[in-house]
Amino acid sequence: MTEPLPQRDLVDVRLADALATGGCPICAVRARSERATLDAIIAERVLDIGFRAGLEREHGFCRRHVAELLAADRRASGILGSSILYGAMIERRVAALRLALGSRGRTRRSRLAAAARRPPCPVCEQGAVAVETAMARLAERSADAAWAAVAAQAPFCFDDLVALIGVADGAVAFSPIVERQLERLDDLRARLEGYADHSAQDRRHLMRDEERRAADEAARLLGGDGAAADRPA
Repeated sequence: MTEPLPQRDLVDVRLADALATGGCPICAVRARSERATLDAIIAERVLDIGFRAGLEREHGFCRRHVAELLAADRRASGILGSSILYGAMIERRVAALRLALGSRGRTRRSRLAAAARRPPCPVCEQGAVAVETAMARLAERSADAAWAAVAAQAPFCFDDLVALIGVADGAVAFSPIVERQLERLDDLRARLEGYADHSAQDRRHLMRDEERRAADEAARLLGGDGAAADRPA
């Protein structure tokens, strides 16, 4: 059994849990924060007049979180909360569209463009804050041998890996993690090439299981791994 990582506070606890998911730990932090935010909105803010008044003005849900709002509602109780919020959103979006359609020329084009723009998504913002905290702590924890060993093996998605390297800002303790991650990327690229090379009819007997898994790994690397949040630790 793997020894638990040394943990000094709740940030460490949550980060250690994310590292144990088996997927990109930063994606896991982001997904869990966003899910918790959606759950809180459904549970606490649906009836908040100020929150609803700000919808489509000071804050609005992005396309992905509009859809996930319904899933969060169904996890909690039903579809009442999401129905209320959807109604408020549609009312204001349609009003903006009608205003645009009632004008002509440059004014119409400007109003249509404005109707298509969304204010900052509160769920995305909370996810970004959680990610910022997690990256700063992981960079700091790289000075601990146990944390560094786990981070070196973690299957970070590419975008989060690049961002994390930026946060580490050339710290000497983080260098071995970067080197191991680059080795992982080189290995994945080689396995993708191996799959392509061994896909010919006369070479399929040379195909390895690691090569068959490569495309799935590449999809998570390049597309993110939000599903990591739902894997058991």
